[in-house]
Amino acid sequence: MSGIDAYSATRNLIENAFSHLTWHEEVCAQTGFKGISQVWKEDPAWYFWSDKVKGSFLLRLHAEESIGENQYVSLTLHYFPTVDEELYHGLSVGEKRLTSDESVFDRETNTPQFEAYEQFISLFVVAEIGFVIDPDNLLKVLLYSSEEDENHPYHEFIDLLISSLNFQSKQHHQSAFSQRDGALNTSFLSYSEQDFLLFLDAFELESASLEILIPDNRLDKWLQAAHMEAHCSMNGACSCTH
Repeated sequence: MSGIDAYSATRNLIENAFSHLTWHEEVCAQTGFKGISQVWKEDPAWYFWSDKVKGSFLLRLHAEESIGENQYVSLTLHYFPTVDEELYHGLSVGEKRLTSDESVFDRETNTPQFEAYEQFISLFVVAEIGFVIDPDNLLKVLLYSSEEDENHPYHEFIDLLISSLNFQSKQHHQSAFSQRDGALNTSFLSYSEQDFLLFLDAFELESASLEILIPDNRLDKWLQAAHMEAHCSMNGACSCTH
C-alpha cells in the first residue's frame, strides 16, 4: 500500500507548478495563463482562466487508488463556456438554466457561486485527467481522456497544465501513446517506463492496444517546457495573474 496522501500529493503537484509559473511573466504569456483560484472544499479543486479561451475551467479530484508505492489520482475537467461561444448552444437545458441563474452562477468570473458548487460537479464535464505520483511527489504518468474533438477548448487547458508541470519540475515525458475506444480518445504520457508498466498492469491495459504518438508541435512544446530558460519577474509572485 502507498503511504502517499493523495489529496496532499495532488495539491502539492498543482499548486507548486502554478505558484512557480506566476513568477515568470514570459512563460505565463506563452502558455496563456490568466489565473487560478482554489476551491475551498475537502476534495482538491481549482478554477482556471486562460487568455486563449473565453470560458473557465474547473479541475477537481474525484478518485484515488494506490499502485504499489505510488498513488493514482483521477481528476475531472469541467468547462463553463460563455454565452457568446458556440459551445454554449450545445449545453443541456439543465446546464443553461444553471449558468443563467445569477443566484448560483457568477457571470463576472464565469464560475459557480461557492454555495452552489455541488450543483455543478456532475455537469459540464469535458475530460478526465489522471496522475501517477510517486512518494517524492514526482509525476510518473499523466493521461487525459475525452470524447470532445480536437478544436474543443479543453485542449488549451491540457497544454497549460502539462507545460506548467514540466516547467516547474524540469522533467518531461519519455514516451507518448494513445488509445481509442469508440468516441473516447485517451492520451498517455510516460515519465518513467517502469512506473508506466506498473500502471498498465494495475488497470489491466494491454500495451499492444496503445498506439505510439509521433512527436508533433504539441509534444515538442511540452518537452521544451522542461528546458525553458526564463527570468523570475521583478514584480514578485502572482505577477501574471489578473
